[in-house]
Amino acid sequence: MEDETLKEKILRWFSEWAKMKPTIHFAQPTEAEVYFRERQIWWTSIGQNIGSEENGKHGNFERPVIVLKKFNPQTFLAVPISTQAKEGAYRLVFINNNARFIANLSQMRVLSSKRLLRLVGTMPPADYERLQKMYHEVL
Repeated sequence: MEDETLKEKILRWFSEWAKMKPTIHFAQPTEAEVYFRERQIWWTSIGQNIGSEENGKHGNFERPVIVLKKFNPQTFLAVPISTQAKEGAYRLVFINNNARFIANLSQMRVLSSKRLLRLVGTMPPADYERLQKMYHEVL
C-alpha cells in the first residue's frame, strides 16, 4: 500500500469506520452499559471524522477523552486529549500519572456511552476545575 494516496487512505478509513458503527450502535445494553463519572479519562471509539475534526486511531478509531459533563447514563460531553497536540487557545495542559496531556476544548462533543472502551484514570481535581472554568469561558 505504499502507493496509496491520502485520498485513498481516507476513503478506506471511512469505509472501515462505517462497518464498525453498527456494531457499536446495536450492542446489547449489558455489553454496552458502562458506568462512568465526570473527571474520568476513557479510551473512546471517537471515529473517523470530517476535515479538522479529531479522529480516532488504530482499529477501534479510538482516542482518550475526559468526561467533562455526564448528562445521563447514556450521554456525556467529551473533551479529547492528546500527548502530542499543540498548546494554545482552548487547550489545557495537565499532568496525570507523570505523563503530560493536552485537553482540546475546541474539539469537545457529546458522545454515547456505547463508545467507551477502557477507563484510563481520573483527571486531578484542580485540573478538572481549570477545565470547567475554560469551558464556561468558551461559552
